[in-house]
Amino acid sequence: MLTKIFGDAGVSFGGKSVILSGDFAQLPPPGRGQYPLYSDSVGTMTSGVKPYQATSIMGKALWQQFTTVVILRQNMRQRGISEEDQQFRSALENMRYRACTPQDIAVLESRIAGSSCLAPSLLDANFREISIITSYNLDRDAMNEEGAERFAREHHRVLHHFHSIDQWPSASSESTSLRQSQWDHSILQPDNATAIADATQQFLWTLPPHCTSNHAGILPLCIGMPVLLKVNEATELCATNGAEATVVGWTSHTRSGRHVLDVLFVLLKAPARPVNLPSLPPNVIPLTRRRVRLAWTSGKSGRSIKWDREQISVLLNFAMTDFGSQGRTRPFNPCHLMNCRTHQSIYTCLSRSSSLQGTLIIGSLDHSKITGGRIGPLRRKFRELEILRLALSNSGRSGREPTMFRLAFMRL
Repeated sequence: MLTKIFGDAGVSFGGKSVILSGDFAQLPPPGRGQYPLYSDSVGTMTSGVKPYQATSIMGKALWQQFTTVVILRQNMRQRGISEEDQQFRSALENMRYRACTPQDIAVLESRIAGSSCLAPSLLDANFREISIITSYNLDRDAMNEEGAERFAREHHRVLHHFHSIDQWPSASSESTSLRQSQWDHSILQPDNATAIADATQQFLWTLPPHCTSNHAGILPLCIGMPVLLKVNEATELCATNGAEATVVGWTSHTRSGRHVLDVLFVLLKAPARPVNLPSLPPNVIPLTRRRVRLAWTSGKSGRSIKWDREQISVLLNFAMTDFGSQGRTRPFNPCHLMNCRTHQSIYTCLSRSSSLQGTLIIGSLDHSKITGGRIGPLRRKFRELEILRLALSNSGRSGREPTMFRLAFMRL
């Protein structure tokens, strides 16, 4: 894009200096066919490969042009000076390399809920209303469903269920091609209508958010309910994907006997800057419905069905995924680690904590995932970055000019 803007296709990034930041110890890119920059699965030849593979190859080639490396070593999140916080920092540092010691594991297991009389509990006031970090979207949705009912019951609130507006694609060309490929033609309405049959609509509404690209068919809400924004609604208002908020009100209407949200008013939690809109309290913003194209694939047949959905783009926030937690600092950090696949997932979850006392682990801790030291290409990437950092240090002492591309590599 920069080469197009500045009209210099022969120079990477249009000849402009670029700064990147990140932490390879955290999670690699999600999704099929998505590889981290240190992966051995990305080749060097773009001919005869699929488009997404070519994109990965070109991205890695660009990455390898960054030769100026700065490693930020000061921990800005876990800054406690107590002995237990120092032990916690040491455990997290070793976890980056999948090299936790028995002492590290003992420190972490002391924070497993219910493991001893001194261990933390989810019933503690500090953890009770905090979103739990988990690995699977399936677990997140189950925790959110249970959390909504518990929240309404404990706060003596009425839980309102707001349904999405679903229909088959309305454009004639799209509608025709999609209908020909639907996995069950019996679910379609006659005469190319966009309305969805009742039985099918009930099925689509019951699909959990992880099956519908995080666009819920039914949103159970009440005043004070914690929610998580799932799209960049308005970046200038701090209404970004992943922003946390609480419900303070809504406007809705009834459609076929069911409630449908028109506008949802939410109070942003600790926005980066104050948000003040006319006629609304500080940090309160309105959210409106969005229309998205969704697809669901039958696990048995592998055939798909596609439809359009209008709904407010939020999810309940009694649980979030490890991917969604990245970049956050949490004074109180309950984590469900049982389904974490790798040491990177466990590290991402636990490193959100600002202290050991603010950490709570739900379930057991799999020692094999954070010990053994086998991290393959990731260890090589850490070594390469350290070599480039030393090269920068030596060039500074010798008075040589640094390269055009600059990379700031830091822990987030």
